[in-house]
Amino acid sequence: MSFSLPATITVLTVSLHWCIILGLSSRILLKRKTRGVTLSWLLIITSVPFFGAIAYLFVGELWLPRKRIKRFSMYSPIIKQELEKLSSNWDVDQTKLHPLASILYTQAHKSFNLPALTGNTIQIYTTTNDCFQSIVNDINNAKHSVTMLFYIWDSSGSVNAIEEALVNAATRGIDCNVMIDSAGSARFLRSKNIQRLAAAGVEITELLPVGRFRFLFKRIDIRNHRKIIAIDQSIAYTGSMNMVDPNWFNTHKRVGQWVDVMARIQGPASALLELLAKLDRAIEHHHNPQTNLQTTSEPKDFPESETAHTPIQIVPSGPDQAPRVIHDMLLTLIYNAESKLVITTPYFIPGESMLAALTTAALRGVDVTLVVPAKVDSKLVARASRSYFQDLLDAGVHIQQYNAGLLHSKTVTADNQVAMVGTVNMDKRSFWINFEVSMFIYDQESVTLIQTIQENYIQDSTPIDPEEWAKHSIPSRLLDNLAQLVSPVL
Repeated sequence: MSFSLPATITVLTVSLHWCIILGLSSRILLKRKTRGVTLSWLLIITSVPFFGAIAYLFVGELWLPRKRIKRFSMYSPIIKQELEKLSSNWDVDQTKLHPLASILYTQAHKSFNLPALTGNTIQIYTTTNDCFQSIVNDINNAKHSVTMLFYIWDSSGSVNAIEEALVNAATRGIDCNVMIDSAGSARFLRSKNIQRLAAAGVEITELLPVGRFRFLFKRIDIRNHRKIIAIDQSIAYTGSMNMVDPNWFNTHKRVGQWVDVMARIQGPASALLELLAKLDRAIEHHHNPQTNLQTTSEPKDFPESETAHTPIQIVPSGPDQAPRVIHDMLLTLIYNAESKLVITTPYFIPGESMLAALTTAALRGVDVTLVVPAKVDSKLVARASRSYFQDLLDAGVHIQQYNAGLLHSKTVTADNQVAMVGTVNMDKRSFWINFEVSMFIYDQESVTLIQTIQENYIQDSTPIDPEEWAKHSIPSRLLDNLAQLVSPVL
């Protein structure tokens, strides 16, 4: 009995496909991922022959090059020393914190040695123009150093004023460093503007480079999603804003201008943000940790005043830097909230534990409000997000769809006691894959200010009516739920 060549190729192809399915399925099951992630990957590798397996090999498992992990381990003792210096001088008196703040403080401090530092002042910016003007002023007044780290840098509009300030600062001898993510800032890395900055003496660092063949050796979807500006170890900025002008950036996507929140901090917390930015730079360049991770943390460097009293806990996360910490602190916050919880996020794709926390909070009487943009720049993400709305609405969660642009702010407030501002979206990518930073604020005045900002978002939003939402067509619900099947791997 003989087989034709086409038949032989078909048999071999099918056999190889099933060998891959059996092999990868066994590996996925042994990894003991969450049920949703496990089922999603099993669906992908079985329903998309070969390409599903290739996708899993590239992004299915969270891993970093050994070289990077080794460098972080080498820097860990220095980081610990710097944290202890900051903590010894500026650690908050836990007995003076509200109960919910005290719980979060303990969790971060005991689990990851992250102090909550007092002696800070904080300003919140909700418009790009005001924030950019403040940044330009601070760069123009810098005396020693300017360090900037952003996921996206786009040279257009008002960003040119920041670049001009950097050129002038470098020209007068200020140590200027700009770190940008390779994928998020790909266009800027090829632009003439970056050449001008470098020619003026600004050090440019491409974080997690994405080369043509890098995917063969390193996972390319792990990104540095942080946004940090640190000046003279005494002023720092962080929040959701990329280095982009919303009047110019991504206008072709027709989702409206990006709406962000950025915080300006003066005090010990700024030194911790600078330490975090220096760590990213040191790991990329393999710098000497003894000379490149030192911070200023003596009391004389941050003189006390009546207004410098805001307790701030800076919480970084990343694949090699406590990947669970922000996710777990948010779970703690949600489960311990007693009266009111408001969350704003552009991308909402919760894991099973986060979804359970939110629905449980609403069912036990907490007033839970989720504010998301009516339009986002990814149709698949939009569909996946919508698939969770029915569960939330059934539990009594209020969902508001923001209409005045792409709401990009990532904020959380709870019980008038705690606020979080940072770079973390409510999705798996931010919680488990990207390098992120969040700022937990334990000051009544600052929390009230962020609650006011959230209320302004709600005023520009349309509430989703549970009864109307339940009437969505079957095809629409099918598409939403189909997107949810792959949501754990988005």
